Amino acid sequence: MKLGPFICAAILFGTLSAAAQDNGLGDDFQTGIDDILVEPLDESGIGFGGDGLSLEDLQNFPGSGFQQELKDITTETQVPVSSASGANLRALDKLTGEVQDLTVVSGQPVVFGRISVLLGDCRYPKDNRSGDAFAYLIVHAQGIEDPVFSGWMVASSPALNAMDHARYDIWPLTCNIS
Repeated sequence: MKLGPFICAAILFGTLSAAAQDNGLGDDFQTGIDDILVEPLDESGIGFGGDGLSLEDLQNFPGSGFQQELKDITTETQVPVSSASGANLRALDKLTGEVQDLTVVSGQPVVFGRISVLLGDCRYPKDNRSGDAFAYLIVHAQGIEDPVFSGWMVASSPALNAMDHARYDIWPLTCNIS
């Protein structure tokens, strides 16, 4: 029996398996990892060394460009509002495509399809009676005990706090001032 072909196959197999395990970081690969110099952090007490970074350090930070950016931020003031006795709402039945404008009086539910809408309050800017409307709505669906929506809706931004219902959509238009 000749062992020559088996020995050649064993040597070839051993060489291939060793080559397959080589991760590419052999002696011929220069990583430069030995050239990296590790030094301790600055112990001066300023920044993250020493005692760390304090609020006073941030307030007195040199080159306060970011502080100027903070000063440039505009803020909005709260607009004085008045309450109205009712609201005009628009309701959509997504299944049939029916759109209906509803006049709702505070505290009195109105039915549209299979939902009941109760207006808690409708507020409008004092200095602009025909301005934006802020309506607090509670919406119940037939067969469901908990409300499907309860919260404030803004006429100028109805998607800001929209009712998430598979069939119906509702949003405020104006407050009824009478």
